[in-house]
Amino acid sequence: MMSLRKALKAKRTKRGLSGAVTALILVIASVIIALVVVGFAFGLFGALGGTPTVTQVGTGTLYSTTNNGQTCYIAVITLKSSGNVQIISAQILGVGVSESVGPASISNSGSLTGGTNVVTITFPANFNPQEGSTYQISLGLSDGTTVQVAVTYTGTG
Repeated sequence: MMSLRKALKAKRTKRGLSGAVTALILVIASVIIALVVVGFAFGLFGALGGTPTVTQVGTGTLYSTTNNGQTCYIAVITLKSSGNVQIISAQILGVGVSESVGPASISNSGSLTGGTNVVTITFPANFNPQEGSTYQISLGLSDGTTVQVAVTYTGTG
């Protein structure tokens, strides 16, 4: 009988978590949940979704060449992208020369992947650039944004 009483008494004396420890755990969990919600609301977790960011690395080059007896201009630009996006148009600002996406006009059909991408754009010879001058190219992306890049004309390639 004594062992049964000891067992019942031992069972009654076991306790769960104290109220203070439970409250502390709930506060910590609430803070973590609030930080995650604020992070998504303000776009702090851009890698998990949203539109990719595209920036130029260095200054690109622009040179002229002859293709099938016609002069054209080729821009070589290095772009850094945080995700996958496609270039759908390119226009040299101030001179009105533009090119739509296509295998013959923009390398890799204008597809950019996450990381560093080298893009080659072929423009028709509708303007007369000056050697050593810097020109701005506006790139239209498939997500609706535009990126301005700079190229320097180096002459004949």
